[in-house]
Amino acid sequence: MKAYLSSDVHFAWLGDDIVTLDVRNDAYLCLVGAASVVQDETEGRLTILEPDVFAHLRDAGLAQERPGDTPRPFAPPPQGCVSPFEAPDGGGLGFVFSGLRSSRRYHGRSLLCLVEEIRRLKRRLGLTRSRTASGAASRAEIARCVSAFRSGLPWIPRQEVCLHRSFMLLHFLAERGLAADWVFGVRTWPFAAHCWVQIGPVVVGDDLHKVARYTPILVV
Repeated sequence: MKAYLSSDVHFAWLGDDIVTLDVRNDAYLCLVGAASVVQDETEGRLTILEPDVFAHLRDAGLAQERPGDTPRPFAPPPQGCVSPFEAPDGGGLGFVFSGLRSSRRYHGRSLLCLVEEIRRLKRRLGLTRSRTASGAASRAEIARCVSAFRSGLPWIPRQEVCLHRSFMLLHFLAERGLAADWVFGVRTWPFAAHCWVQIGPVVVGDDLHKVARYTPILVV
C-alpha cells in the first residue's frame, strides 16, 4: 500500500534498517529490519508491503494516509570541504557578534523551533537554494567566512554540540548572503547522529571524512 511520512517526520534507509527522526519531539528511532517491508518513493512517499506495518507506523505517529506539508529538500552528496586555512586569518570578531546573537536564539528552544527559524531565515533573505562553491559564492568567499567562524568560535560562551555550532554558522553565512543547507545525518551499529552545513556539495566548517560516514535524514 501507499503511505506518506507524517509532518516533521523523516526516514533514512541504512542497509536492512530504517532510522526515523521525529523533529517535533526531537526523537530518533531505529526500525530494525524494516527496510524489507517499507520502501522509499521520495518526497515523503512510502510503499509498505505489509498492512500491519502501516498500522504500527500510524499509531506511532510516523506515517499517514495523506501527504504531509513538510518540505523535503535534497542535498547533493558531499564532495569536498572548505578549509579555514584557505583564507588569511582576518580575525573572528565579525563572527563573535553574529554568534552571540544567534546563540541567544538557540538556547532553550526545541529542535522544531530551530529548524523552522532557519527555514524562515532562508525564505526572508531569498536564500532558498544553496549555491555551489564554483558559482555565485566563490570558494574564497566561503573560506573567509569559515576562517572567521573558526577564529571566533572559542569566544562563544555556553557552546554546545554540532547542532549549536551549525546553527550559528548558518546565521553567519546568511548575514553575508550565502545560502547553505543544514544537513542532519545518522549511522547505526553503534547509533550516532550528526549535523553539518553544506553549500552545494561542499562541506562548510566541518570535516569531509567525518560527515561522509553519515546518511542524510533531514535537509533544511
